[in-house]
Amino acid sequence: MYTIYNVRYGDTLETIAKAFNTTIEELKSLNSINLDSIFMGEQIIVPNNGREYLKTYVVITGDTLYDIARRNNIDVNTILLLNGLNKNDFLYPGQEIVLPSNNNVYITKDGDTLKDVLENSNLSYEELISKNMKIYLLPDQMIILGD
Repeated sequence: MYTIYNVRYGDTLETIAKAFNTTIEELKSLNSINLDSIFMGEQIIVPNNGREYLKTYVVITGDTLYDIARRNNIDVNTILLLNGLNKNDFLYPGQEIVLPSNNNVYITKDGDTLKDVLENSNLSYEELISKNMKIYLLPDQMIILGD
């Protein structure tokens, strides 16, 4: 399952890969991209890996990452990682960011093991594998934990 994504200001292959639960290499392969650069307004093919577990939020005046995280019961670091943001980045009204739809994802950290991921979920090994097409256990990979 694939969809077309319109590259927005500030997007990189890395941020798009994180948002669509894929790798930079897969994006390059799908789009026959040889370089590491993409351009605003460009359309690229992206997999739908896990997109149904994410929702888009449009920033309004006065929003901060911490307010958005608190209102949606989401860890700030999850928002940062899903959107390729840093703690000091500014949000602007009208900006679209991605949030977990039901707090049902786990973002891997350096050194995570499959046991660590399972401990952060209520899933069996078989359920975890069936919900995720690929699990690399590399830092910042989105792992789907729920429906």
